[in-house]
Amino acid sequence: MLLMQKEYRLLEFMLFKLQVNKPSDSLSKHLRFKTSLVSFISLSTRFQFLILLPALAFIIQANISLGVPLESVPQYQIEVHYHSEQKLLEGKMQVRYSPEHYPSGELLLSLPMNRFRAKDPRGFRRHRLVPIFSLERFEDDLEDPLFPEGFSMGGNNILSVKDASGRNLEYHLEPNADLEKGFSPIHGLLRVKLPEPLKEPELTIEFKTFLPVHTLEGGLNGSMITSRWHPILLNWNGQQWIKDGNTPNPGTWQVTWSASKVGSLITSVSSDQDHPAGEKLVLPQTRFPLKSFPLIFSDRYKLLNQEGGQKGLRGETSDDINNSKDFKQADLKDSYQLESYHFRDYPDRADLIHQWVSKFITFVKARYGLKQPWEKIRVVAVEAEYEHVTVINNLILIPLPNYKRSGFLDRRVLGLVSLSLGQLWFGEKIWNDEDLELWISRGIPAFLGLRLFEEHYGKDAGIFGFIDWMNPRFREHFIEDMALSKKEETSHPIYASFQASEDPRLHMMKVTYKTAMVLSMLEYMLGPQLFKKGFQSFTENHWLKVGSVKNFQSEFEEVFQQNNGCISNKSFSEELPEPIQNLPKSKVCFTHPELNWFFDQWFREDMELDYALGSLKTQKLEEGDYLSEVEVKKMDQARMPLEVMLLTEDGEQVQQFIRGDKKSETLFFRTKSPAEKVSLDPDEKLLESKRINNHSFSFHRIRFAFDWKRRRERLWLLVPGIDSNAFDGNSFGISIRHNHEKYQIYAIPGYGTKNKRFLYQLDLDRADTFFRGFSLGLTVKEQGGIRSDGIRAKYATPKIYNRSSYSFAASIFRERLFSASTEKLEEDVEESGKNNIFTLALQALMPLADNYFLGWNLNNEQPSQELETDFHYTKSSGSISQALHVGHRKWFVLSMAYGAIGGDPPLQKKFQLGSPSTLRGFPQTIKLMYDHLALASVDFKFPLFYAPFWGDVSATNIQGVLFYDQGKGWSDPNTPAKAELREDAGLGIEWVVDTVSLFQVPIKFEVAYPLNDSDYKKPQYILLGTLSW
Repeated sequence: MLLMQKEYRLLEFMLFKLQVNKPSDSLSKHLRFKTSLVSFISLSTRFQFLILLPALAFIIQANISLGVPLESVPQYQIEVHYHSEQKLLEGKMQVRYSPEHYPSGELLLSLPMNRFRAKDPRGFRRHRLVPIFSLERFEDDLEDPLFPEGFSMGGNNILSVKDASGRNLEYHLEPNADLEKGFSPIHGLLRVKLPEPLKEPELTIEFKTFLPVHTLEGGLNGSMITSRWHPILLNWNGQQWIKDGNTPNPGTWQVTWSASKVGSLITSVSSDQDHPAGEKLVLPQTRFPLKSFPLIFSDRYKLLNQEGGQKGLRGETSDDINNSKDFKQADLKDSYQLESYHFRDYPDRADLIHQWVSKFITFVKARYGLKQPWEKIRVVAVEAEYEHVTVINNLILIPLPNYKRSGFLDRRVLGLVSLSLGQLWFGEKIWNDEDLELWISRGIPAFLGLRLFEEHYGKDAGIFGFIDWMNPRFREHFIEDMALSKKEETSHPIYASFQASEDPRLHMMKVTYKTAMVLSMLEYMLGPQLFKKGFQSFTENHWLKVGSVKNFQSEFEEVFQQNNGCISNKSFSEELPEPIQNLPKSKVCFTHPELNWFFDQWFREDMELDYALGSLKTQKLEEGDYLSEVEVKKMDQARMPLEVMLLTEDGEQVQQFIRGDKKSETLFFRTKSPAEKVSLDPDEKLLESKRINNHSFSFHRIRFAFDWKRRRERLWLLVPGIDSNAFDGNSFGISIRHNHEKYQIYAIPGYGTKNKRFLYQLDLDRADTFFRGFSLGLTVKEQGGIRSDGIRAKYATPKIYNRSSYSFAASIFRERLFSASTEKLEEDVEESGKNNIFTLALQALMPLADNYFLGWNLNNEQPSQELETDFHYTKSSGSISQALHVGHRKWFVLSMAYGAIGGDPPLQKKFQLGSPSTLRGFPQTIKLMYDHLALASVDFKFPLFYAPFWGDVSATNIQGVLFYDQGKGWSDPNTPAKAELREDAGLGIEWVVDTVSLFQVPIKFEVAYPLNDSDYKKPQYILLGTLSW
């Protein structure tokens, strides 16, 4: 009988929960149902009760409580009106909660829009945009991509707080110091005092939300998008409130919407086109917890026509797209509905993305057995200046640049879209800590996107479908190269705090791209079936729960144990006392079926994997066979099972597998013909830091301008070069660059347009010669009337994000000076002779604040009198530059320089007063060359256009420049007081030309006008900060 009462109470409680937020007139129906249920139970036998009622209770529990129990999350009922002209949401919110999950006496709510109440005095926000291969935008935090026009203020205002009876409650606004840097803590929390006892666990809050100009939390170009627009009840962990915002605060919602203008409203539960102004719209109620309730509103959306040939792309259902049935969970067998909303000018690209999303969902369900995450999935175009896709619940937000690309870049667009689609599961259904566990919401989706791209286009597929020579590979370049990005002096494991990271951009690359490759290696090592089983288990066991590395590892260790600790069905070699015999092959198993070694080296530490092919020996045996001895060296700390492949001269391929845990081991291959080639990891399954050392042969590639290559290749790079000086004028050339191990070769032949001479330079450098950061180099060159050859040494500190960096350089050169100028001077100045020089140089860059940088240069040059020289002089110079960031893409740059030469220098060693790097309004001429120089300049840079011009050839960061220069030059016996002050002012424009998103060229054009100068009146035109006319 006790069991009967227990089951009845459980069912009654769950049925009550299903009625929350229902209109009050449904209460009588609920009571009638309850009465009927009691009658039914009273007439049932005990046996029937024990069989049927627990089963019924289990079914209801399963439907409402997958992961987080429904009764443990707050239920929001909100009526909200959008004033589009004011970018204002005005609402009244009722929030019901379960008192047993919160402390008595108070509730604490976050006011998320107050993150934008003011600029955070602690510094700039570390944005989380994941870098994309070959793109260099948003490399620092000075430009937040989510604020396209710079910081914009927004906020939540609380008008009243009442209990269920309408009584006013005491409340206070408090700062939230736990928010990450860059978000304003001002009025971030709403603390509500609760009287004892509170009859109904319900609050009513009236509020206003002012929206900033923001890509994901505000209004932009007439559209609105926001997901955290109302007060949110925080989680209580039994001891304290969780206020940092890194973990979700799930809830259920029922929203009534109205707006001041006609427009389309898109949410997670419904989509309504051209909804009339002022008319209320009651949205369907959510039946399970969501992380947030996003609102997207615009009068520009058009629903993609899914009739005709597109009819089969609507997922797996034939329901009408405007069906407003309840929003509920779906399992593997459930159908889903896919809708796409685009801006009216891009239907073809919207159709392409729509089809790709459909393929992705089908692929993930079939390949990994994941259950359908959402009944309805909506693809929505959004205004943004970047290409990165965002997923909020079941809404896939595709930035507008992805629609503006032509068909030439289809593969690239689809590849980038793929990297985020997995967030439909990981991030929105399986939750994560957004500080420590970003790999779940970034890395797992990137892994799934990579797998789809490989499945559809092939493992080695590039982003273009019709060329190969200039075609970067999606896996190797967009994923692997980014995963291997590193800074020598800092460690960035996958499992680490984003906020504590020394380099946020590098951290985002690790949690995204490195995670994708680590999971790829885990699947390769365990085999598809074991990996699928572990992956599926993690997903199902963490549905609507917060996942972690520990949980993820334990799920795979469980399936690992079920397979007796054996990895893969691949064969691995064993050690035998007789090396000349063919090695038997067996499955590799572990005595202790744990994966600590794998997860430690790839998630908890920042290790690299590198195997190198050592010696290769082949001998002919008496029987006529050939025995090849292959040495494999482990060059770095990480280890993985490794395939070694030998190819014989008659085309036979022989593979062996090793554990890869030894510093060096030797393998023996017995074949019918001699060995021709040997390769380690021939299918390139492993994330190795180097692949050049994996083969007994070499791959070479010649490329123009683009400095990317496949990591097994040796690249010969052709790059245009430009320079200018008073002797050669503007000079042009094509350089050749090549790296071999630690050696670097640079050679450039050129041509001077002023003196019409052939110019050249050849450099040979060796990096990390004695210790890291120290390099030695040899140089032979002719430039500016000097032929020279010599040796250089340099030490540079590692460049660490937002830290000071220094470099020290010294050189000794032998020089031959000759007359190279086509101009004549009034006085006689020596231009020819022999010389030797010793030079010392110091450079430094110091970020003194988030928005203030200080840099300086010191240089000294003089010939040694103990060596052959025709000249006696000492040349010293110094410069200091200050850059102050004063607003969104707005900079002041103040520079000062001074130089002095003592003795009798040749003309080629004098300072140039007129040039693109000194006084920009004066020509490069030997008539403006002096022994002494004093300069000052100020530049102001500001945005001309906030939004880029997107296309296959795009223009981004379009800036205007205003500048003023002044300076003096003089030679003995003149003095600074007698030297003429020369001034110029000008303006310019600079921008970045992005060619098919692979090659970015900074373009800069300036016009400088001399001011009040009797000798020089014509303006100077300067291109790229170097060439002048």
